[in-house]
Amino acid sequence: MAATPLTDVAQRLLANVEQDHGDLAPGIMRLPTTNYTDPAMYQREIEQIFHKVPLAVALTVDVPNAGDYLAYDIAGRAIVVVRGDDGVARTFVNACRHRGAPVVCNGAGTARRMTCPYHAWVFDTKGSLVGLPQREQFGDISDLGDMGLLELPTAERVGIVFSVLTPGATMDIDEWLGDMQGALELLELEKVYPHTTTTSLPSGNWKSTADGYLDGYHIGFLHSSNLGLKQVNNRNTWDLFGPHVRLGFANKTIVAQKGQPVETWDLPDVMSLVHYVFPNVSISGQPGRATMVSRLLPGPSVSEATVVQFHYSREPLDSPDKVQAMETRRKLYAAITGDEDFDTVIDINRTIPGMCGADFVFGRNESGNQNLHTWVATLTA
Repeated sequence: MAATPLTDVAQRLLANVEQDHGDLAPGIMRLPTTNYTDPAMYQREIEQIFHKVPLAVALTVDVPNAGDYLAYDIAGRAIVVVRGDDGVARTFVNACRHRGAPVVCNGAGTARRMTCPYHAWVFDTKGSLVGLPQREQFGDISDLGDMGLLELPTAERVGIVFSVLTPGATMDIDEWLGDMQGALELLELEKVYPHTTTTSLPSGNWKSTADGYLDGYHIGFLHSSNLGLKQVNNRNTWDLFGPHVRLGFANKTIVAQKGQPVETWDLPDVMSLVHYVFPNVSISGQPGRATMVSRLLPGPSVSEATVVQFHYSREPLDSPDKVQAMETRRKLYAAITGDEDFDTVIDINRTIPGMCGADFVFGRNESGNQNLHTWVATLTA
């Protein structure tokens, strides 16, 4: 389906509130609990999904200028996203071609030259090898082929940098995004300003963690003292764009808009939005308001994951008061998601073994979760 305007989402949310239920899937889905604990299945997910499909590895504004980079580890791969002197964003394996030491430390920074700390081999922003100390003693490398950094397929769309984590892989980013590209375009992510402090939080199995991002059913219960005070629970809209999801939440203020022209509605006030970019990125927010991007990183085992949260403002963070406001927001969402969502996921990991292989069930009101697991099964079949 094509991405409809946000006014359409708001009208559908109001209709859902009035009819006392959200968008509904055709039926209930059963899913074996072993899908969350099987190490062999987890390894297939890493190899067939995280190493093969395009991942949203950065926002454009994370690397806005030549030499800006963002480096981190994901699914067993060390990567660095860097803006070239030519303005093109590229992603490389963060490993020197000599002996594999990382050429930049994990985190964000700026470097027109990336220098390996081990033997000082130097690479430019296009990944080319431009410096080799004591070359005459090392020997002739001309017959070794390209000794630049291993480049990963990369494309930039709608304010997001996408990469496939396997060198030499093919990528058609427009086909992969499909109509989700239009939905993401409405967010105007190229216009946000990054808050420099990020949050890293532990969680359990990556699919259990993703389930929380795709679930509007729990807001009024697990988050009853915070987010649940704002929203009409379980009245969600679901737009499924292949593996990707746009999830709408009805805020309680929406009921006052009945009979008013939708063009007069304050959309950020009457609804909340989550865009889930499969398999592991949640974007919470909409035009005109602060945005949080959560990157879900699978851990070293089936029962571990880390979520890194990035916060963005819609105006320059050019004063101490503005920075403090963003820092307050960061701490609030870290507390809500860490103490409520991710602690619950870790508890789920603990209780699953006692279920002895019994099934989980996803209701008709959980379309996003059903879509997630359908695509995981398809891509790992």
